[in-house]
Amino acid sequence: MTAKSFAVLTIACSIIFLSSCYAQTTPPVQTQDFMSQQINIPRINQMPDFPQPYRMRDWNKAAKDFDKFIFDTEKKGDFLPLIRFESLPDSPDKNIFIIPSYVGGSHPGTESITCFGAVSSALIAGIDKTCRNNRNYLEIFTNYFTDDQKLYLNRINEKTGKTFWYEMFPSVLFYRTYYFYPESETMQKQFYLTANQWQKACVAMGGKTDPWQVPNFDYTAFDFSTMKPFDNTVWKEADAAAAVAWIEYMAYVKSEDNDSKSKYLNAARWGMDYLQQSKTNPYYEVLMPLGAYIAARMNAEIGTNYNVEKFINWCFDGSNWRKWGATTGKWGGVDCAGLIGSVTDKDNMYGFAMNTFDAAASMVPLVRYDERFANAIGKWMLNAANSARLFYPDGLDADQQTDCQWSKNNDPKSCIAYEGLRQRYLEIDRITTDLETVKGKITSGDYTATIGTNKIYECIEEDEQDNLEHIWKVRLSKADSHILKFVGSTDNSGDGESFLFSYSLQITGPYKPLFEFNSETDSHRAAEVQTETETIYLKVANTKKNTPICKSDRIYIDDIWIESLSDKAPYATGDAKKNGWAKTNLGIYGSSYVGIFGGIIKKTNIEGILRLDCLATDFYRSPAYPTYLYYNPFPKEQKVIIELGAETKAIYESISNKFISTSVTGKTFIDLAPKSAAVIIICPANGKIKYNGKKTMVNDRLIDYQNQMR
Repeated sequence: MTAKSFAVLTIACSIIFLSSCYAQTTPPVQTQDFMSQQINIPRINQMPDFPQPYRMRDWNKAAKDFDKFIFDTEKKGDFLPLIRFESLPDSPDKNIFIIPSYVGGSHPGTESITCFGAVSSALIAGIDKTCRNNRNYLEIFTNYFTDDQKLYLNRINEKTGKTFWYEMFPSVLFYRTYYFYPESETMQKQFYLTANQWQKACVAMGGKTDPWQVPNFDYTAFDFSTMKPFDNTVWKEADAAAAVAWIEYMAYVKSEDNDSKSKYLNAARWGMDYLQQSKTNPYYEVLMPLGAYIAARMNAEIGTNYNVEKFINWCFDGSNWRKWGATTGKWGGVDCAGLIGSVTDKDNMYGFAMNTFDAAASMVPLVRYDERFANAIGKWMLNAANSARLFYPDGLDADQQTDCQWSKNNDPKSCIAYEGLRQRYLEIDRITTDLETVKGKITSGDYTATIGTNKIYECIEEDEQDNLEHIWKVRLSKADSHILKFVGSTDNSGDGESFLFSYSLQITGPYKPLFEFNSETDSHRAAEVQTETETIYLKVANTKKNTPICKSDRIYIDDIWIESLSDKAPYATGDAKKNGWAKTNLGIYGSSYVGIFGGIIKKTNIEGILRLDCLATDFYRSPAYPTYLYYNPFPKEQKVIIELGAETKAIYESISNKFISTSVTGKTFIDLAPKSAAVIIICPANGKIKYNGKKTMVNDRLIDYQNQMR
């Protein structure tokens, strides 16, 4: 049978099926196909249609290998085992499990984003966590709940009021976990206590219903001990509104109490209304994708009209102040598009494992509720899933990563990923105060280890001879180039004070100029240090002596560092070793989320076409039939095999709003148009179809939220 004759037969069968079984409820037969208009996402458009080289990891196997490795209490080797158990300080009868954030981690305590990520993501990948080594990890999970704050937080006995995302994301992970363990009465209680707390926070931040008033989320955190928002004056985490909306909407759909449902829905709307009204992108770390998903779901389920396109763009385009988005381009000749992380420097982007894995949990189920983004999300997932293999030690050569020897000796299956992947090798050579100063002194201020403008200044000023000259001895990493970066200010006294930065291979000189700094016009400066040596002397000096009527020259240093770069690209690394947090950059906290990819992604018969499970991370949804997103990156039509089993099924495609097969069993196939997606729903054959506006149902289960034929 030719493809054309098969298509004619399929359409004929569909018409016969619909008209014979459901003559009273079906729409009139159309003379043309109604397709949902696909919306382009510019950042995703920059990604390749088919990334090269293409090497797709078996993500479900990767998730199972990781789970087996990380929860093995008898594991032998350097820094192994990675899991241990402790009693709660105030409750010796209650145990918690401890997993470090990094291999060889020296950070005190444990982070729940690591432990909760490992459990919730394993459940997504289909791994049972109720019985492992005679332990029920879902029961142990509940011991992390902080009774005084009535929340899950990132550390045991931690208080709120420092950072929104660290204080909200653990609750998101708990909600995901409870979804798989609904019989737990303890979790049920904690579920509603969490929703109640964040609803109260919304009210404290200005949320009202009569008259309707949207809370202000433009803060760094919320302190539940004072019931007031907190602003550290350095950065904002206003995408907390997205997490509030997600948490509250999950509580709304699960609650059976009408008063509670109304309260939770109002709080969800407050969060989404704040984002809808915002003219600037609030994306900070990991929460914003939750808002894109909830916008699409609320639009579909309760008829709101949130701007899903804007929110998706915010997740990818890097337009937020932190420049957080999706990577693009070839790194060292390798396509590395689709990773989520820092895109501040277009020549040295930095994608992170946790952020990449977790974004998929929101973006893939989004297409169930708004199929207009199926092409974009399908293309992004293809790139992200292919690029993410490079987080792992077996994805790169030994000289393109920092800790391959540990992995070779202890992790032969390459279960533990690096924290992140840089566009090329980068080391930060910090210029500290006392240890490296060989001339001059800091007259006030404290050194900070955080790179970036955080307005914590050290002051250098001239001596009794009206001369400002400060020299550091700087040890450089071995690299191809070194860039000195400086952030600071002066007194701005109007006397034109200016400071020359220069360097030499010897303390006595000669010194080669780098740049002059005058904060009346500058706040950031950078220049290349041209040397192949491992040590230089860096000097800052005033360019003129003061006259008696001028006050002393001073320069205030916020941050000063040297970025040592090489042409090794891409480069797997992390922030742990240079900051003294761990002996390696292998990030367990990011690796923990691999189960999200493991539960969503499956290969098909066509290399380069993935089957993405749209239900795997669609939490607290109504009952649904299996729903999959397929994306064809090729310029020609492709036939993808679908395994249906022995029971007769019907196949519905929501972008085209039609049944493409009505009575099929076993192994069948679908035709995917060139560079296009399909959202496939596997329905029972001969099901009863109903319509409610543009919504289509089969046997009272929704299969299409936006049927354009209606």
